[in-house]
Amino acid sequence: MLPLALVAALVAIETFFHARKVSSDLNDRTLLAASLTILEYVISSNGSLLAEATLESLTDTLGDQFYYHVRGPDGAFVTGYSGYPRPIEESPTLLRPVFYDGEHLGEAVRAVQILRDLTNRELNGITTITTWQRLSQRSELTFDLFARSAMRLVLLSLIAGIIVWFAVKVGMRPLARLQASIDKRSAVALSPIQQKVPVELSGIVRSMNTLLDRVARSKKNRERFIGDAAHQLRNPIAAIKIQAQSSLESESNEEMRAGLQQILAVSDKSALMVNKMLSSARAHTMDSEQLTRFDLNELVNEKAVEMAPLAFDCAQEFSVSTLEKHLFVRGNRTLLGEAIGNLVHNAIQHNKPGATLSVSTQMSSVQNSAEVIVTDDGEAISDDHFLQLTQPFRTDGTDHSGSGLGLSIAKDVARMHRGELFTRSRDSGKSIVLRIPIEHDNKAVEKSS
Repeated sequence: MLPLALVAALVAIETFFHARKVSSDLNDRTLLAASLTILEYVISSNGSLLAEATLESLTDTLGDQFYYHVRGPDGAFVTGYSGYPRPIEESPTLLRPVFYDGEHLGEAVRAVQILRDLTNRELNGITTITTWQRLSQRSELTFDLFARSAMRLVLLSLIAGIIVWFAVKVGMRPLARLQASIDKRSAVALSPIQQKVPVELSGIVRSMNTLLDRVARSKKNRERFIGDAAHQLRNPIAAIKIQAQSSLESESNEEMRAGLQQILAVSDKSALMVNKMLSSARAHTMDSEQLTRFDLNELVNEKAVEMAPLAFDCAQEFSVSTLEKHLFVRGNRTLLGEAIGNLVHNAIQHNKPGATLSVSTQMSSVQNSAEVIVTDDGEAISDDHFLQLTQPFRTDGTDHSGSGLGLSIAKDVARMHRGELFTRSRDSGKSIVLRIPIEHDNKAVEKSS
């Protein structure tokens, strides 16, 4: 309503000036017609005064007090009122009358002055006729026109306001019903909204249902993760308790020391599992504020240098092959580095002494994507088996099995970076590939180290 009122005010101002112009033009034409009538009468009466009946008729026609003045060719007064308002700026010509504002007997008046070249026995030559009238009737006409237009404008604005109010009230009813439906939901109700809404609200409902579905899946994953974590931590805690009791009952220092070493080993394994669980939780809560721009090749080289001593301790050959430093990625550098480290650590753990292990980067066949490839000469993994191993706390059951979170974390990190984790078959051995999108300004040239 406020913009409508502002528009109405602007239109009202324009209407007032238009009404004043219309009133002025109409009265000027009437005043000019009266001057021509007087001229005809003066010519026909040889300069006599205007008859009383004619003067009254003109006054009634003009709607206000009317005056006139006729001056002969020699400037002599011919008839009418002796005093008349003089033009200030310009004088009339034979072809063009002059309208102007003036003052007569202390009142504001509107006047017109015309010239005519007469050939009459009494009036022979240029004759000047001046007529004028008070402005009260002109002002009344202006305000009358303005009042009528303003009344229509106010009425139209009120009707428009009522229509808008009614339309908004009716149009908002579906939104109010939708709000009531949402308010009735419990905190754990994450099922899709089934409320019937107009097509204008269908997009909002669709987005809300998508959000509810994401929250429901996140809640399900979190509950499953908490259950799995509780199950996985129960056994180490029980083992620590048993080892502690055995150590307390030991009769020799050697037995107690062996028990304490076993407690320390289980504690280290449990701590590693907790750290990986925290990393997995961070991977599920990554947001845009944690994203930075960094070079993927630099990160791969850093993790290779970090993991190389572990491979050498296991008597394994380790190499890294990266591209030039132009694979720029926007993501969480810490989480992505941990995912790459998990892939390398898994390969080292599951390889035998003397095995060959390599880490490399290359451009992907998928547009604007790069791949981090961890290759070893161990047994190949089928796609179905690999999918099982990427589930939380799933291991292959060997002596080298860890917490079962390494591949799961790498998969979650890849997904959070709009990428994927998969296995690629080789003639001998296997490759685990982490593919993620890169920025468009990358230029890669292969370089080995």
